[in-house]
Amino acid sequence: AATLSAVTEPIVNNVLVNRVPLGTAIAELDGEKIKNFFKTTMSTNFIKFPFFEATSVIMTGVDLSPALRGSVTGAVFCTTTLPITNFRFRKSMGMPITASSLYQAYLPTVLRDILYGIVRNKVMTAMIERNPEFARTNAGRFVNMFATVVAACVLSAPGNELRGYCLQPPNRALPFGEFFKPDKFVRSTSIGALIMAISLGVGTLATPQVEKLWHTIRAYLQS
Repeated sequence: AATLSAVTEPIVNNVLVNRVPLGTAIAELDGEKIKNFFKTTMSTNFIKFPFFEATSVIMTGVDLSPALRGSVTGAVFCTTTLPITNFRFRKSMGMPITASSLYQAYLPTVLRDILYGIVRNKVMTAMIERNPEFARTNAGRFVNMFATVVAACVLSAPGNELRGYCLQPPNRALPFGEFFKPDKFVRSTSIGALIMAISLGVGTLATPQVEKLWHTIRAYLQS
């Protein structure tokens, strides 16, 4: 996950905030930037991903509607981890990091994360209930995660786009009307959704294999 993020996050952030085409964002990425940003993704992933999964597991045991459960999950996750999110963002973009920048764009980010949490809860539940047997296969895990993440990213896109607008460097900020042109909105949303869906889809395939390896190692050490 950290390796994928080291490559994909700078591209997604560049497309989102600077509104550049995908080819330009890829061309501006080089091996040195990936190597340096990998150090950031490796350390922060150990905090962000486990925290989100732990929050989701805890909220699953709470008797709430999927919409309310997703809202609480998104709000708690955003409020707690936004400093890490903004730290990663600014590192990926080569921007200076200050104390005031760590909670920058809080309101659009919490809106995005609440919408994402609601949609992800509803869509994943529906996908699993549609075909429980298929959901237990590798293909089912990938398809369900891919479809869920694409839906969640697309439907939470207004919050994400507003976050990108708020995070623009002041000296290069685009006017509101130019930033939110339909073609730029579609390009930014589709690229971000596909990259995240593929990354998490691959991750859901890798997780069972890592768990098996861990159980094998633990059993060997205990024997």
